[in-house]
Amino acid sequence: MPSFWSDAERHLVRYSGAGRFVPDIIERAEGSFVFTADGRRLLDFTSGQMSAILGHSHPAVVGTIQRQAATLDHLFSGMLSRPVVDLARRLASSLPEPLEKVLLLTTGAESNEAAIRMAKLVTGGHEVISFARSWHGMTQAAASATYSSGRKGYGPAAPGNYAIPTPNSYRAAC
Repeated sequence: MPSFWSDAERHLVRYSGAGRFVPDIIERAEGSFVFTADGRRLLDFTSGQMSAILGHSHPAVVGTIQRQAATLDHLFSGMLSRPVVDLARRLASSLPEPLEKVLLLTTGAESNEAAIRMAKLVTGGHEVISFARSWHGMTQAAASATYSSGRKGYGPAAPGNYAIPTPNSYRAAC
């Protein structure tokens, strides 16, 4: 598929890591594995992303998505549906007192962005400390708190962001 890779090179931006995509075309996924176009089965070490932590194509997740998409699959964030309020109630019931509200977001970057904003609001501070070799997302505050190869080439981060060494249990500083 020569046009696949040339189209990918021409039309996609790789925003993190070494600047290159994995050199395999992924056709499908099941459980903890992804399957390449040439039939190889690869253990997926990125399973913490999205619903993949439950395993790719998990029957319960697929069924829930199919049922919900048949009636309502997306709303503007200012509108509410019963599943949204039900989820908020269930999540809030797991929180310690006095917490009772949740903020439902789409991505990890949005979640990190909101967490940074809330921390600044509550503490009155403005400085953010992150581990070196971290990844927090592509939005402004999340990207400024990122200290990995995905940060290279974008210029300085927002003021008030600092990195501390990432713990390394194999080469601990004494």
